[in-house]
Amino acid sequence: MMQNHANLAWLVLPAAALLGPLGAALACTYARAIADGAMVDGSTLQAAGRAVLLQKDSARVSVPLALLCAVLLGLAGVPFVMQPSVTEAARFGVCVVLLVLALIDIFCGLLPDALTLPLMWAGLLAAWAGIGVSLHEAVPAAAGGYLLLWAADRAFLFFRGRAGMGRGDMKLLAAIGAWLGWAALPGVLFTACVAGMVFAFLWRGKTAWQGSLAFGPFLALAGAVGLLGGPVVQFIF
Repeated sequence: MMQNHANLAWLVLPAAALLGPLGAALACTYARAIADGAMVDGSTLQAAGRAVLLQKDSARVSVPLALLCAVLLGLAGVPFVMQPSVTEAARFGVCVVLLVLALIDIFCGLLPDALTLPLMWAGLLAAWAGIGVSLHEAVPAAAGGYLLLWAADRAFLFFRGRAGMGRGDMKLLAAIGAWLGWAALPGVLFTACVAGMVFAFLWRGKTAWQGSLAFGPFLALAGAVGLLGGPVVQFIF
Protein backbone atom coordinates (compact mmCIF):
# COMPACT_ATOMS: atom_id res chain seq x y z
CA MET A 1 0.00 0.00 0.00
CA MET A 2 2.82 2.41 0.89
CA GLN A 3 4.49 1.63 -2.45
CA ASN A 4 1.26 2.45 -4.29
CA HIS A 5 1.01 5.78 -2.51
CA ALA A 6 4.64 6.54 -3.38
CA ASN A 7 4.05 5.73 -7.04
CA LEU A 8 0.92 7.88 -7.15
CA ALA A 9 2.78 10.76 -5.49
CA TRP A 10 4.99 11.13 -8.55
CA LEU A 11 1.90 12.15 -10.52
CA VAL A 12 2.21 15.57 -8.90
CA LEU A 13 5.16 16.32 -11.19
CA PRO A 14 3.19 15.92 -14.45
CA ALA A 15 0.46 17.95 -12.76
CA ALA A 16 3.01 20.69 -12.10
CA ALA A 17 4.12 20.59 -15.74
CA LEU A 18 0.49 21.16 -16.74
CA LEU A 19 -0.53 23.67 -14.08
CA GLY A 20 2.54 25.87 -14.54
CA PRO A 21 1.75 26.95 -18.12
CA LEU A 22 -1.99 27.10 -17.33
CA GLY A 23 -1.34 29.39 -14.37
CA ALA A 24 0.83 31.64 -16.52
CA ALA A 25 -1.86 31.75 -19.20
CA LEU A 26 -4.49 32.61 -16.59
CA ALA A 27 -2.39 35.47 -15.23
CA CYS A 28 -1.66 36.81 -18.73
CA THR A 29 -5.29 36.58 -19.81
CA TYR A 30 -6.50 38.28 -16.63
CA ALA A 31 -3.92 41.06 -16.94
CA ARG A 32 -4.92 41.66 -20.55
CA ALA A 33 -8.57 41.92 -19.53
CA ILE A 34 -7.73 44.47 -16.83
CA ALA A 35 -5.66 46.48 -19.31
CA ASP A 36 -8.69 46.50 -21.64
CA GLY A 37 -10.83 48.04 -18.90
CA ALA A 38 -12.43 45.00 -17.25
CA MET A 39 -13.45 45.20 -13.60
CA VAL A 40 -11.02 43.99 -10.96
CA ASP A 41 -13.32 41.36 -9.53
CA GLY A 42 -14.07 37.66 -9.47
CA SER A 43 -16.09 37.69 -12.67
CA THR A 44 -13.08 38.85 -14.67
CA LEU A 45 -10.95 36.11 -13.14
CA GLN A 46 -13.63 33.52 -13.91
CA ALA A 47 -13.85 34.72 -17.50
CA ALA A 48 -10.07 34.46 -17.83
CA GLY A 49 -10.17 30.95 -16.39
CA ARG A 50 -12.84 29.87 -18.90
CA ALA A 51 -10.84 31.37 -21.74
CA VAL A 52 -7.76 29.41 -20.72
CA LEU A 53 -9.54 26.09 -20.17
CA LEU A 54 -11.58 26.34 -23.37
CA GLN A 55 -8.67 27.81 -25.36
CA LYS A 56 -10.89 30.65 -26.58
CA ASP A 57 -9.26 34.09 -26.67
CA SER A 58 -6.62 33.00 -24.19
CA ALA A 59 -3.38 34.98 -23.99
CA ARG A 60 -0.30 33.31 -25.40
CA VAL A 61 2.50 32.48 -22.99
CA SER A 62 6.15 32.49 -24.00
CA VAL A 63 7.97 29.17 -23.84
CA PRO A 64 10.56 30.40 -21.26
CA LEU A 65 7.81 31.62 -18.93
CA ALA A 66 5.85 28.38 -19.29
CA LEU A 67 8.98 26.31 -18.54
CA LEU A 68 9.88 28.49 -15.55
CA CYS A 69 6.39 28.10 -14.06
CA ALA A 70 6.46 24.34 -14.63
CA VAL A 71 9.87 24.04 -12.92
CA LEU A 72 8.77 26.15 -9.95
CA LEU A 73 5.66 24.07 -9.42
CA GLY A 74 7.72 20.93 -9.90
CA LEU A 75 9.87 22.02 -6.95
CA ALA A 76 6.70 22.82 -5.00
CA GLY A 77 5.57 19.23 -5.57
CA VAL A 78 8.77 17.70 -4.18
CA PRO A 79 7.59 17.56 -0.52
CA PHE A 80 4.45 15.68 -1.58
CA VAL A 81 6.57 13.21 -3.55
CA MET A 82 8.90 12.68 -0.59
CA GLN A 83 6.11 12.28 1.97
CA PRO A 84 2.57 12.13 0.53
CA SER A 85 0.01 13.68 2.89
CA VAL A 86 -3.03 15.91 2.86
CA THR A 87 -0.94 18.74 4.31
CA GLU A 88 1.65 18.57 1.54
CA ALA A 89 -1.07 18.34 -1.11
CA ALA A 90 -2.70 21.45 0.34
CA ARG A 91 0.62 23.29 0.37
CA PHE A 92 1.19 22.40 -3.26
CA GLY A 93 -2.21 23.91 -4.07
CA VAL A 94 -1.27 27.05 -2.14
CA CYS A 95 1.89 27.36 -4.23
CA VAL A 96 -0.16 27.17 -7.42
CA VAL A 97 -2.26 30.12 -6.23
CA LEU A 98 0.83 32.03 -5.08
CA LEU A 99 2.39 31.60 -8.52
CA VAL A 100 -0.71 32.98 -10.26
CA LEU A 101 -0.86 35.91 -7.82
CA ALA A 102 2.81 36.72 -8.35
CA LEU A 103 2.41 36.73 -12.13
CA ILE A 104 -0.72 38.89 -12.00
CA ASP A 105 1.09 41.42 -9.81
CA ILE A 106 4.01 41.47 -12.23
CA PHE A 107 1.80 41.92 -15.28
CA CYS A 108 -0.72 44.47 -13.99
CA GLY A 109 0.39 45.60 -10.55
CA LEU A 110 -2.44 44.26 -8.43
CA LEU A 111 -3.41 41.28 -6.28
CA PRO A 112 -7.10 40.43 -6.81
CA ASP A 113 -9.31 39.77 -3.79
CA ALA A 114 -10.79 36.88 -5.77
CA LEU A 115 -7.58 34.95 -5.03
CA THR A 116 -6.11 36.46 -1.85
CA LEU A 117 -9.26 36.23 0.27
CA PRO A 118 -10.15 32.62 -0.63
CA LEU A 119 -6.50 31.71 0.02
CA MET A 120 -6.73 33.24 3.50
CA TRP A 121 -10.06 31.57 4.34
CA ALA A 122 -8.77 28.25 3.03
CA GLY A 123 -5.79 28.56 5.38
CA LEU A 124 -8.04 29.25 8.35
CA LEU A 125 -10.34 26.36 7.46
CA ALA A 126 -7.35 24.05 7.00
CA ALA A 127 -6.08 25.03 10.45
CA TRP A 128 -9.53 24.37 11.90
CA ALA A 129 -9.49 20.92 10.24
CA GLY A 130 -6.08 20.11 11.69
CA ILE A 131 -4.11 20.57 8.46
CA GLY A 132 -0.88 22.51 8.92
CA VAL A 133 -0.65 24.96 11.82
CA SER A 134 -3.20 25.10 14.62
CA LEU A 135 -6.13 27.50 14.55
CA HIS A 136 -4.81 29.56 17.47
CA GLU A 137 -1.67 30.19 15.40
CA ALA A 138 -3.43 30.83 12.09
CA VAL A 139 -5.97 33.41 13.29
CA PRO A 140 -3.54 35.86 14.94
CA ALA A 141 -1.12 35.37 12.05
CA ALA A 142 -3.77 36.34 9.49
CA ALA A 143 -4.77 39.40 11.51
CA GLY A 144 -1.18 40.29 12.36
CA GLY A 145 0.02 39.92 8.78
CA TYR A 146 -2.55 42.40 7.55
CA LEU A 147 -2.03 44.87 10.42
CA LEU A 148 1.75 44.70 10.12
CA LEU A 149 1.79 45.91 6.53
CA TRP A 150 -1.08 48.32 7.20
CA ALA A 151 0.97 49.97 9.96
CA ALA A 152 4.04 50.12 7.71
CA ASP A 153 1.92 51.72 4.97
CA ARG A 154 0.51 54.32 7.41
CA ALA A 155 4.03 55.18 8.56
CA PHE A 156 5.18 55.56 4.96
CA LEU A 157 2.17 57.76 4.23
CA PHE A 158 2.95 59.94 7.25
CA PHE A 159 6.62 60.48 6.39
CA ARG A 160 6.47 60.47 2.58
CA GLY A 161 2.97 61.79 1.91
CA ARG A 162 1.89 58.84 -0.24
CA ALA A 163 0.91 55.20 0.20
CA GLY A 164 3.76 52.71 0.31
CA MET A 165 1.90 49.57 -0.74
CA GLY A 166 -1.49 48.32 -1.83
CA ARG A 167 -4.14 46.56 0.23
CA GLY A 168 -3.54 43.46 -1.89
CA ASP A 169 -0.10 43.03 -0.31
CA MET A 170 -1.67 43.22 3.15
CA LYS A 171 -4.27 40.58 2.27
CA LEU A 172 -1.63 38.34 0.72
CA LEU A 173 0.50 38.44 3.87
CA ALA A 174 -2.64 37.71 5.89
CA ALA A 175 -3.27 34.66 3.69
CA ILE A 176 0.31 33.47 4.06
CA GLY A 177 0.05 33.93 7.81
CA ALA A 178 -3.08 31.79 7.90
CA TRP A 179 -1.12 28.94 6.34
CA LEU A 180 2.18 29.36 8.18
CA GLY A 181 1.23 30.73 11.61
CA TRP A 182 2.41 33.81 13.46
CA ALA A 183 5.91 32.54 14.25
CA ALA A 184 6.83 32.41 10.55
CA LEU A 185 5.67 35.93 9.67
CA PRO A 186 8.87 37.82 10.62
CA GLY A 187 10.96 35.46 8.51
CA VAL A 188 8.56 35.69 5.57
CA LEU A 189 8.52 39.49 5.66
CA PHE A 190 12.30 39.71 6.08
CA THR A 191 12.89 37.33 3.16
CA ALA A 192 10.46 39.25 0.95
CA CYS A 193 12.04 42.60 1.78
CA VAL A 194 15.60 41.39 1.19
CA ALA A 195 14.64 39.72 -2.09
CA GLY A 196 12.83 42.87 -3.21
CA MET A 197 15.76 45.13 -2.37
CA VAL A 198 18.29 42.88 -4.08
CA PHE A 199 16.12 42.70 -7.20
CA ALA A 200 15.62 46.48 -7.21
CA PHE A 201 19.35 47.16 -6.97
CA LEU A 202 20.18 44.63 -9.68
CA TRP A 203 17.46 45.99 -11.96
CA ARG A 204 17.75 49.74 -11.36
CA GLY A 205 21.14 50.22 -9.78
CA LYS A 206 21.52 53.57 -8.02
CA THR A 207 17.93 54.52 -8.86
CA ALA A 208 16.56 51.52 -6.94
CA TRP A 209 14.77 53.77 -4.43
CA GLN A 210 12.93 55.65 -7.16
CA GLY A 211 9.63 54.51 -8.61
CA SER A 212 7.47 51.61 -7.50
CA LEU A 213 8.03 47.87 -7.44
CA ALA A 214 5.47 45.08 -7.18
CA PHE A 215 5.92 43.52 -3.72
CA GLY A 216 3.48 40.64 -4.26
CA PRO A 217 5.93 38.37 -6.13
CA PHE A 218 8.46 38.61 -3.30
CA LEU A 219 5.80 37.91 -0.67
CA ALA A 220 4.63 34.92 -2.71
CA LEU A 221 8.20 33.64 -3.04
CA ALA A 222 8.85 34.05 0.69
CA GLY A 223 5.57 32.33 1.52
CA ALA A 224 6.42 29.39 -0.74
CA VAL A 225 9.86 29.10 0.86
CA GLY A 226 8.20 29.07 4.28
CA LEU A 227 5.84 26.30 3.19
CA LEU A 228 8.32 24.12 1.32
CA GLY A 229 11.83 25.30 2.08
CA GLY A 230 13.11 22.44 4.22
CA PRO A 231 12.01 19.46 2.09
CA VAL A 232 12.98 21.13 -1.18
CA VAL A 233 16.48 21.99 0.06
CA GLN A 234 16.94 18.42 1.34
CA PHE A 235 15.84 17.06 -2.05
CA ILE A 236 18.21 19.30 -4.01
CA PHE A 237 21.26 18.48 -1.89
